Amino acid sequence: DLRDLSIGALRALKRASKVFVEMYTSIVPGLNFEKLEELVGKRVEELRRSDLEGEGLDRLVSLAEKEDVALLVPGDPFLATTHIIVKLEAMRRGVRVEVFHAPSILNAVLSSTGLQVYKFGRPVTIVKPTHAYRPTTPYRVLAENLSRGLHTLFFLDLKLEEGYAMTALEGIRILREFEEELKNKVVGPQTPFIVVARAASPDELVKVLRLGERAELGPPPHTLIVPGILNPVEIEALEVIANADRSFLEEWNRFVKSLMEFR
Repeated sequence: DLRDLSIGALRALKRASKVFVEMYTSIVPGLNFEKLEELVGKRVEELRRSDLEGEGLDRLVSLAEKEDVALLVPGDPFLATTHIIVKLEAMRRGVRVEVFHAPSILNAVLSSTGLQVYKFGRPVTIVKPTHAYRPTTPYRVLAENLSRGLHTLFFLDLKLEEGYAMTALEGIRILREFEEELKNKVVGPQTPFIVVARAASPDELVKVLRLGERAELGPPPHTLIVPGILNPVEIEALEVIANADRSFLEEWNRFVKSLMEFR
């Protein structure tokens, strides 16, 4: 929310002649446009995906060639590939680009859960399956990470311009369907699913769920993690932060170690 604006970013926003914000790559819980405009002292125009691609991007960079333009994005500016394309196009055309970094979902979930950064493997996105597109990549990445004892961070599909945001429970259901199909035995009653709902917001929620467990998580954005080998500090953190069952997590550790033996 607005608390995450750095002093440098706020100064740049006040200095800019035009301020834009894109809201299709992520959800910002509690963002109030009126307060944002009051804070920066000018109108803030919301952009759609088409405004940052193709002809829309050309128009934006053309404007930046003549005026001081600011673009606000949720989280870290370059976690979404859209924004590096904007930066590169501006630089190719001789527009000076100044970046003010902000917390991303990557470092937010570390702070929220107590998991340690060097214990994570490759992150992956769970997309909403359709008849035409049903990638099993998330399940395969999970199996590979677990074979090395590493945690897996799942980004959950967002199609905000269509009004869709995947929930953690939906993501777990999709992983279970892939387990039934591919049978690598990495998703089952023994699997802890760490859910972070609305990371870093005032109403953040962190829970550890079992397969099939129902829980009131509140609205998205949700993030999902399946841990690998948890060290004692990580187990204690999940006990304290998420009220997790220590014996459940210790049993999972033993299961992951058995997977690693057959790698």
